[in-house]
Amino acid sequence: MKITENDLEKPVSTYIIPVETHLNINDRIDEALHKIRTELSNEKILYFYAIDDEGKLVGTLSTRQLLLSDPTCFVGEVVQDQVVHLQHTQTLSEAMALFEKHHLLALPVIDAEGKLLGTLSVSLYMDGSFNVADARHRRDVFQIMGLSVETGKKFSVVRGYRFRMPWLFCNMISGFICALIASRNEEVLNQFLLLAMFIPLVLTLSESVSMQSMTQSLQFLRRPKIQLKYIALQVKKEWSIVFLIAASCSLIVGLLSMVWGDGLAPSLVIGFGILVSVLISAGFGIVFPIFIHKTKLDPKVASGPVVLMFADAFTTFVYLSTASWFLL
Repeated sequence: MKITENDLEKPVSTYIIPVETHLNINDRIDEALHKIRTELSNEKILYFYAIDDEGKLVGTLSTRQLLLSDPTCFVGEVVQDQVVHLQHTQTLSEAMALFEKHHLLALPVIDAEGKLLGTLSVSLYMDGSFNVADARHRRDVFQIMGLSVETGKKFSVVRGYRFRMPWLFCNMISGFICALIASRNEEVLNQFLLLAMFIPLVLTLSESVSMQSMTQSLQFLRRPKIQLKYIALQVKKEWSIVFLIAASCSLIVGLLSMVWGDGLAPSLVIGFGILVSVLISAGFGIVFPIFIHKTKLDPKVASGPVVLMFADAFTTFVYLSTASWFLL
């Protein structure tokens, strides 16, 4: 079956293959082997799945376990209960990610009650893997910008305008907020022209790092199951990286700004403004997609414009407020 980009968001239930190689945990090993020889001799066997009397997936067994275990033992005694599986509501894109990560030949699919529905074959991944990564990346980039791949394909002037224009309001709102902050700090800008010269650079650094952090946040939100401990670990790791980046940018730009000869004080303000604004903007870039994800919305669609709006407004406020307080 040929997998296309449009298939990636379909549920895996569309591609389920009925599984015959399942064994009951209450069967003895010799009974399981007899079943394999008599009933499954013509089946293509990849993995043995163990189920209970209600048909719920319990775990997997390897061929080695079946052959070497005591024939009088029960299947449930030797089963491996740690099994990578898919919920029937998950998308094909999520299944592809699991195939990439675990290098399995098949993935069992269960329903909401844990009952084994069938398997998903790695052949789907092999058919679609040539463009899955590019398609996923392309979709993420478009949605981060407030667009979607589907909108681009089904082009309509009116529909395109209605879909894209609301996101641009975020840019306009941040622009008005920045202009208002600048007007409230007009005095310090008039006295220290150097501060005005470095505003584009300070904003660019804050925006770039916040978008990098947001992209990293979106990457680990792709995991089928996201635990709080995992999120905390990733946030801590990203925050440590951002701190080193912010400190480096603050030091480099602060030192270079002294070339203009306006003294040490404006350079300290520029360096401090970069340090604080990059740290806070990046922190928002990390946390905001997680918050959107927890509200059951798609974090890729809303995160980009909102994170940029926050980064611009907050950076301008910190930069100019610090300058007014320290220099006037």
